[in-house]
Amino acid sequence: MSAGESSTTDLDSTGTTTIDPSQTSGVETTAGTTGDSPCAVADVSIDTGIFSPGAGLSDFVLWMPLDAWPKGAMRLEGGDGLSISDARGELVPYTQRELVDGTPALWVKLPTFEVDEVIPLRFTFIPEHDGADPAGVWQTDYTGVWHLDDAPMGLDGDLARNAVVAEEPGTMYGSMQPEQQIDGPLGPALTFDGDDDVVEISGSFLGALDAYAVSMWIRADNPDVASRGSFFSRLNGDFLYPRCWHGSDTSGRLICQHSVSDDITSTATPKDLPIGEWLHIAMVRDTESGITSLYVQGEVVGTIEDAVGSTLDTDPEPRPFLVGDGEWGTLLGAIDEVRVSDHVLSAARVRADYRSQLGELEIATYGTLEGSACPL
Repeated sequence: MSAGESSTTDLDSTGTTTIDPSQTSGVETTAGTTGDSPCAVADVSIDTGIFSPGAGLSDFVLWMPLDAWPKGAMRLEGGDGLSISDARGELVPYTQRELVDGTPALWVKLPTFEVDEVIPLRFTFIPEHDGADPAGVWQTDYTGVWHLDDAPMGLDGDLARNAVVAEEPGTMYGSMQPEQQIDGPLGPALTFDGDDDVVEISGSFLGALDAYAVSMWIRADNPDVASRGSFFSRLNGDFLYPRCWHGSDTSGRLICQHSVSDDITSTATPKDLPIGEWLHIAMVRDTESGITSLYVQGEVVGTIEDAVGSTLDTDPEPRPFLVGDGEWGTLLGAIDEVRVSDHVLSAARVRADYRSQLGELEIATYGTLEGSACPL
């Protein structure tokens, strides 16, 4: 997880949470006031060289779980809103989510940064302020983002919200149960039962993709080679393709395919997928080069070559994009954070997504939270 400030909480011998008063001086834990001011500010530094070494990026969206910053988390939990600004005083788009335990987390669209730049941000906590801007976070690079953090209620037709286009959610089928929401790499994730679970998405991108990028976190839980399942299929509305699945019968590799002018081409990981482990995967097609790259854990593990400028096949009436299901059956496993883009995302971008979402790097440093006059 992002870090940079020592934890302010400890467990005493009875298991009760205690708070170091020196770390919370002037901060109320309910309404969230600091000193005599209802607002509070803190300077936050983002070290881009940690998650994007050697590469500057534009429009990058950073995952910031606030379990690494208890004082900031308390402000949001106490009902405050947030405004984030950059070194020039311009607003930085963000959207707020929650971890499984209710701890606030943020997706923050960073300003364009150069190689290994440290980005200074100012976080201003304001009572009853709604500064979140989901469209500003996601719409530049994505046609759809499904966090899969909506708990199913056991009914066919439960929805998985789309952070980019609210009118194009995923629809859950298979009577997925509340307990199928689990703790994933990026907050809540969904498990699939290996039988009939699926999330169907009827998006406006279906039938319109040529260059594309699709990414997600996956976990394969089925060691049985005879009954493994699909991670996704019908990405462009074709009856089957593009798709990726957990290989069966002869291997346990990740296998991905798409169809161009009725020519079906494939690539796969060189090794079987580990069982029970989360992996970040991405499939990116560049029509200018004719190369489609398969990434696992931020690195290219396989490629497909097509004619330069060729177009993906689709059906006359595009079929729904399927998550967790396909010709190779329903996944027994879990999926988190499904993203679709209608253009190429660079290798540096895919690598930075993986590294920043992994939860093992200290990316952010949080300054002292101080009382401040509220902005007008």
